[in-house]
Amino acid sequence: MKKNVNKRTRRTLGILTAFLTLSLVGEGSVYAQQQPEADPFNSVKQLAAISSSVSEDFKSGPRDAKEVEAFLDSFFAQDDIKQKAGSTVVSVVQGGKVLVSKGYGITAPTSKSQEDAERATFRIGSVSKVFTAAAIMQLVDQGKISLQDNIEKYLDGYKVTNSYDTPVTIENLLTHTTGFEVREPTDASYLFDPSQKAISLKESIFEVFPPVVRKPGTSYMYDNFASRLQGYIVQQVSGERFGNYVEKHLFEPLGMTSSSFSMTKDLVGRLATSYDAEGNAIPVYGFSPSEWPEGSMLSTASDMALFMKAFLNDGRAADGTVILSPESVKAMSAYQMVIHPDLPDTTYGFESPVIPSQTNGEVVISKGGDILGYSSLLWMLPDRKTGVFVSYNTNQDLRNDLFTAFMNHYYASNKSVYEPEGFKGQSADLLTKFEGLYSDLRIKLLTKIEVAGDGTLLVSDLFSPSKLKLKQIDELLFVDDQGNPLAFKTDANGRVIYMKYSNLYSYAAKIPEDPVEFPDVSAKHPYARYILSLKSLGYLTEDLSQPFQPQQTVTRGAFIHAFNTIWSIPESSNPPVFTDIENSPYRKDIQAAVEAGMLNGTGSGKFEPERPILREEAAAIVYRLLTVTGIRMPGSTAVLAPGTSKWAVDAVSSAVIWKLHGPEVTESNGMFDYGSQREMNKQELAALLFTMLLPN
Repeated sequence: MKKNVNKRTRRTLGILTAFLTLSLVGEGSVYAQQQPEADPFNSVKQLAAISSSVSEDFKSGPRDAKEVEAFLDSFFAQDDIKQKAGSTVVSVVQGGKVLVSKGYGITAPTSKSQEDAERATFRIGSVSKVFTAAAIMQLVDQGKISLQDNIEKYLDGYKVTNSYDTPVTIENLLTHTTGFEVREPTDASYLFDPSQKAISLKESIFEVFPPVVRKPGTSYMYDNFASRLQGYIVQQVSGERFGNYVEKHLFEPLGMTSSSFSMTKDLVGRLATSYDAEGNAIPVYGFSPSEWPEGSMLSTASDMALFMKAFLNDGRAADGTVILSPESVKAMSAYQMVIHPDLPDTTYGFESPVIPSQTNGEVVISKGGDILGYSSLLWMLPDRKTGVFVSYNTNQDLRNDLFTAFMNHYYASNKSVYEPEGFKGQSADLLTKFEGLYSDLRIKLLTKIEVAGDGTLLVSDLFSPSKLKLKQIDELLFVDDQGNPLAFKTDANGRVIYMKYSNLYSYAAKIPEDPVEFPDVSAKHPYARYILSLKSLGYLTEDLSQPFQPQQTVTRGAFIHAFNTIWSIPESSNPPVFTDIENSPYRKDIQAAVEAGMLNGTGSGKFEPERPILREEAAAIVYRLLTVTGIRMPGSTAVLAPGTSKWAVDAVSSAVIWKLHGPEVTESNGMFDYGSQREMNKQELAALLFTMLLPN
């Protein structure tokens, strides 16, 4: 039994780590993690041999099948690329033709068989969303729904919690501008045990239906729930189960015989095996609900080529069958939400290019996909009638390497949109409006923006080893030394309210400089910065008209609830592991933290949810998450005053080094007194949680 529990903990911790890591940088985006010295053109340099031996025609896009195959062969022959995935499939289409559909790598470490692009299936993760959006657009084409419909029309009387006078529409779902609070799949959504029963799509929707916390249509946040709800609406309007609808109206007409949102026996039998960091095969898993409109699709490179051909042919399949109207294809190809004209957000189903600085001035629509053990990328250049799909059996950034190499190989003569063309930057005084802390809407980690004396911006976040300098190239657009853009959004009064930079798939909201105060927490309170900032971010539910009671002790259960809220760790409805949490209001939070590998009990199968949490216990939980996910590296060099339990020394010392505390931690003669054995109170909790989100 213990062995199985350990396996489960490693698996669930892997799910949490993958979710946090991918969420923090956005699906398919890694430029926030690049070092200033990184050379994004490295792959292109290694392909110089190809470029010198073929016609210059490829400079305006792929044309010749043999040349494209030679390019891909050389790319995937690189040692560093081979190390990122053991099994990869890729397809390239142009002008109605499939130029290449090919597999690279081997089917398994012990096999010598090459991967087969026609037979090998891969989990394509969020690339599934393209097909879900296409299903919605089919119903729009048929006049069965309107993009401006209030979603409540399709919710069987359910009323969305929305304090704004603007309803959530079908269009908001497609552009991820609903204003919904974050909802993500729980560990219970992954079924590793075939005997586990999946809940229905409807149950999964209404069990966690989020409230609207921002005015619909005003902000962009990548939203899995919005895509799942699209699938449910397809089901409601068509009268067909979601998976059946897509099968009948998309896959069959396109001839995509190796694609499904369900785990069919045939497709699972052809599924490329993925492996964990230790080289162990990740067990085949299913989903609850069994079909995720946002991410459960399996497909092949050859099938995806069929879709790209039809999409780039104004929605018409090879036999002439109309899959989508030209108007719907155009709507899915054009950006409907942009924070800046040169830094788009979403079309109906696609997103900004995976690396905007590497498009070389081309119009690119993109969709990245990540799910445990698999990553994919679909990108198309509608004006060039060109599309590329890649999928592989790891959660690595190989797709970014391929995108960069491909765009620089075929479109290198074009100019980046982020090259300054005579724009005169504003003075440092005028730039001060951009200064402040910005909180990512999806994962609330903070980005700090400062104004340098030379009229540039300095940006720091958890992924930057040092402050990055950005130069202004437009009134609300800046670019860093690597050519990566940062854009701001202002309200009707010209006040800066949102920013987008390191996470291409979510805005970051500016924290108000003059937040509303509690009766007992004024701006002069020693913990005001932490308490009032968390309140402005929506993490504190206390009524501002009532006292906050900053010195009230925090129970272990309440701490876990606050911690999970910060990290968007969903509640778990699984039977509780601990025997004393059944009646706790935080039972689902505690169980979720257990499944995520964040918690150990207090012995004898108990958790003691009503006992005040000790400061060293809180530090240990935070330390575990930050180090396991790689958000911070252990920093246990602080000399601690006596009183910290041996098992908590690394965590407490790291918390001191990382400055995850308020003024309650004192130093004397080079020794830090963390107060490890003291009960944590609300103001100290606020300090811990807020500083945990700050840049290094």
